[in-house]
Amino acid sequence: TRRIQMMFLLLTFPLLNMLWSFTAYFMYLWYFRNDWFMLSPMILYTIWILVDRTPSRGGYRWVKSWFRKLSMHKISAQYYPCKLVRTSELPTDKNYVLGYHPHGIIGIGAQYNFGSDATGFDDLFPGIDLTLMTLTLTFKVPFFREWVMAHGISSVGESTCNRILSDSNGGRAIMIVVGGAAEALDARPECMDLTLKRRKGFVRVALRHGACLVPVISFGENEIFGSIPNERGSAVRRWQTWIQKKIGVAPVVFFGRGVFNYAFGVLPYRRPITSIVGSPIQCPHVPDVKRGDPIVDKWHAKYLDSIQKLFEEHKDDCGYGTSQMSFY
Repeated sequence: TRRIQMMFLLLTFPLLNMLWSFTAYFMYLWYFRNDWFMLSPMILYTIWILVDRTPSRGGYRWVKSWFRKLSMHKISAQYYPCKLVRTSELPTDKNYVLGYHPHGIIGIGAQYNFGSDATGFDDLFPGIDLTLMTLTLTFKVPFFREWVMAHGISSVGESTCNRILSDSNGGRAIMIVVGGAAEALDARPECMDLTLKRRKGFVRVALRHGACLVPVISFGENEIFGSIPNERGSAVRRWQTWIQKKIGVAPVVFFGRGVFNYAFGVLPYRRPITSIVGSPIQCPHVPDVKRGDPIVDKWHAKYLDSIQKLFEEHKDDCGYGTSQMSFY
């Protein structure tokens, strides 16, 4: 069983998927470099990648349900294993903005518990059409982007959020990994440092549409990889932060295990990941809300209190008994 889980992990692990995609892309270009007939389709595909707006429209929604339920996701999710816990129902007459914490190295818990139906999201929250959102750069990776969009995953952006949440019938939800690349720099075992103090855009989105804010904590997300020491204020951290601000991707130096060894590699360790979905916080409908409005700070503070409470209620059961949550 463990070998089968490892096999499917190799098929679904994002970093390997991107590596294989780039390898196939550049090998094709090199092999057919002198054959314009064979080269032309790939050139056209490259142009399409640069101009395609599908990522901002929710991906390939017509195949979303089928891809989310693929058995390979359930098998590879059991590798860790991943688990999804509901603390409150999400009524289908409302729309939701789910905040995922922490980011971790690459957000494995978000991938399995919310980007697919591997752990039963559709059964726990019937009637909720969830769209997981990720970096726009993800959709510039040839071939891999098609796999991501087939799961209904969308690029994160204000216009995309507005388009999804504008459905007045309810039952629509978006998930944003709020801490983003900056929070990945704090992905280390037994750490729950969240980049959240100045992240308020998701609150404005919820207020603009009168949606509910829903905090989500994934215990174990920071346990599946190791990383080099990079405490805040250190030379390493200053360099990483500078690079992250320049290119939008955190240069995290991490390590895991290999396929046949446990000592070193880029694959994640087998560590449980438990995602706890908190109670919805109903925001008022403020269509003309703007950056800096006092009401944004008010509901942002309510969200911080809610996620802190969620952490304290579940940390003992999830092996974080001695850990503290900090906001930066």
